[in-house]
Amino acid sequence: MGEICSYCQSTKTVKNGETHYAKQNHKCNNCGRQFVLGGSDWFISDAQKVLINALLLERISISGISRAMKISETWLLNYIKKLYKDLPDDLNADLNLPDLEHYLDQRLDEEIKRLEKKSPKDVKNTPKS
Repeated sequence: MGEICSYCQSTKTVKNGETHYAKQNHKCNNCGRQFVLGGSDWFISDAQKVLINALLLERISISGISRAMKISETWLLNYIKKLYKDLPDDLNADLNLPDLEHYLDQRLDEEIKRLEKKSPKDVKNTPKS
């Protein structure tokens, strides 16, 4: 019986050489991933992912986020790809455009009403000559 895979929790693992830090490397025969025992502290926590999401919404560069969060750009790009893949294709967008003439008539009426409300104040504030 091998060690427990940190990704899929399988016990079908074998030793797979050593890392460049001379730690025992393992490979899971179930999912094919390589791992080192005790390497779970290298994973990105849910709290870090929440912060990364906030930084992405602020439109900070990929390089800036990876430097600030001390994560690789490769991991961040794969994370962004996963986020986009989980989004719906249409984003619930209404693809039907309104009738342009009717739409512009409504906007014109709104603008006229706005200007009518504004004009009496402008008349009172004009200096007398």
